[in-house]
Amino acid sequence: MEAGRGYLFLPVAFGLGILLYIGLPAEPSLFVLLPLTVGLGIAAAGLGARPAAFRLALFGAMVAAGASAMTIETRAMAAPRLDRERTVTVTGWVEHREPRRGGFRLTLRVASMEARGLGVIPRRVTLTLRGTAPYLGDAVTLKARLRPPSGLAMPGGYDYARAAFFAGIGATGFAYGKAKPATLGRAPLDIRSRAPLEAVREAMRDRILAVLPGEQGAIAVALTIGDMGGLTRETEDAMRLSGLAHVLSISGLHMVIVAGAAFFAVRALLALSPALALRYPIKKWAAGAALAVGLFYLLISGLGVATQRSFIMIAVVFVAVLLDRRGVSLRNVATAALIVMALAPDSLLSASFQMSFAATLALVAGYEALARRLLPRPEGVATGGLAGVSGRFGLWAGGMTLTSLLAGLATTPFGLHHFQRAAPLSVLANLAAMPVVDLLVMPAALVAALAMPFGLEALPLRLVGVGIDYMILVAHVVAELTGANAGAVAAPPVLALPLFVGGFLWLCLWRERWRLLGLVPIAASAIAFLLPQPPDILVSPAGDTVAIRAAEGRLVFLGKPPDGFVADTWLRADGDPRRHKAEDLAAGALCDPLGCTAPLPDGRLVALVRAAPAFEDDCRLAAVVVTPLAAPDWCSTTALVIDRAPLDRGGAQALVADGEGGFTIETAYPAARRPFMPPATAPR
Repeated sequence: MEAGRGYLFLPVAFGLGILLYIGLPAEPSLFVLLPLTVGLGIAAAGLGARPAAFRLALFGAMVAAGASAMTIETRAMAAPRLDRERTVTVTGWVEHREPRRGGFRLTLRVASMEARGLGVIPRRVTLTLRGTAPYLGDAVTLKARLRPPSGLAMPGGYDYARAAFFAGIGATGFAYGKAKPATLGRAPLDIRSRAPLEAVREAMRDRILAVLPGEQGAIAVALTIGDMGGLTRETEDAMRLSGLAHVLSISGLHMVIVAGAAFFAVRALLALSPALALRYPIKKWAAGAALAVGLFYLLISGLGVATQRSFIMIAVVFVAVLLDRRGVSLRNVATAALIVMALAPDSLLSASFQMSFAATLALVAGYEALARRLLPRPEGVATGGLAGVSGRFGLWAGGMTLTSLLAGLATTPFGLHHFQRAAPLSVLANLAAMPVVDLLVMPAALVAALAMPFGLEALPLRLVGVGIDYMILVAHVVAELTGANAGAVAAPPVLALPLFVGGFLWLCLWRERWRLLGLVPIAASAIAFLLPQPPDILVSPAGDTVAIRAAEGRLVFLGKPPDGFVADTWLRADGDPRRHKAEDLAAGALCDPLGCTAPLPDGRLVALVRAAPAFEDDCRLAAVVVTPLAAPDWCSTTALVIDRAPLDRGGAQALVADGEGGFTIETAYPAARRPFMPPATAPR
């Protein structure tokens, strides 16, 4: 308590409250949560003389506060969803545009929507558009094919519908043809207020691409204004395989480099004047300038959620400098996490939040522990002459290696959980590329941005291009060494990530020797990550795509998968390099126009029924019958049946053999859906 370590557990408690809300079987009542939060807070204030009771009450208050915040956000973000897939004519204002290969992805604030039998009109939709696109604030009319946001393709997978819910998206799809201007009057105020900033971003994009065409320019645009639509698939894959993909998305790394470069540059220039350096707080002036530069970078980067989170973290650091507090400490990391979760509680569920804070926490805690052991400076490190240069280079190289190791070890479990992929040689790639990114690419990009109003951006942008060429070279070399499929792994068990997070937080947040107890759950999680428990049968939400695990351990699809997205999701979660167009996906399955069958390793048959006449034979011969139709009642007396009704209630299904001739069934959703889940389909 005297060291203030208890404060570090407040965001942990707040986050637990958010997760508790997500895991509840039904919506909690704010009339219970809010009084509980206030009551426990008041109780904690009155228990200051009793440390154990005080800690318990305060921890409980923060858990209740997290659940309350998440409940409030869910109610605030509730918006209409499209009822089913439709071809519609939609009219609205462009709220966001993002380049994609060959086109753009638009977010429209809907003013009207027309379609036969349409009952519910979403408030906001996203769609892809080929060719050129209108600009932010433009009123347009589009003919589009839209559908409700996709739910879970398999139990425990990534929930696109939940992410869309908290973004206010009620439908997604693609546009037919070009957008036509519409007469709607002025755009809503919040869209109009961002139009001047968007114009600045578009001008910066054009100026960058005029100097750096092709892939150089695409990466420079991604690093400067956050748009990644111009990258080739080959380079994007190389960046991902080599572990350098994090460089392409504006995050805490970029904010630290840009704001840190501004801080040190301003401070160094002011220090050239002895009068200023000795009489005035130039460190605070430099912190203020760095804060302004960071805000500018936030604005031109498109105000993405990840960038906002990065700015909050860097702002906490520089405000601490202004207040004569330590700029980098675990308390500041905790403060930033609290602010981010209070403003957007759902961000805790995103991979970007988890990975960015995990990396930051590992670095700050790791160097804090290292500093306690190495300070004062060890006598063996020379400080002058050639030996001093070599010693400092050794410290710098060791620091880069340690930084890459700490960040990589902290974020790898999250990458395995969310993406089923790791970059085995990421330390090598980061050691080779990051010095150039840190010392050349990002500082030169900052100088280019500041020089654009004067038309002097060409030279610094060419320096950026040189650094980008080197980074691309490193990415391709390391990706080739890694191999196309080396980083693919099967989805880990559900408990693997919570075990790691619990041990990781315990290890980082304490100073005492008992912090080492955190290694126990971390070791247990490592074992769990290495021992995935893949299902034996997977069934798509529509019941038209089915895969079974064959004797050799790979998935066999019952016929050509009609849903390529679902099939690719299953294969990726299985650590399988194949994709839905592979020729051997259905090897071992027997199909005819009525359906398909395939044997499990124990010889029992699984049948996919596509037409009603197949029920007579398949229900008699198969152990499991899957169908998008309504199966006859008598079928369930001889086989396990997954038909329209259970799919409507629970969505995608995963079956695991229990060793006694039966199966354990896990559904993607509970029968009683929460507001952030897709609604259960009415039985047909």
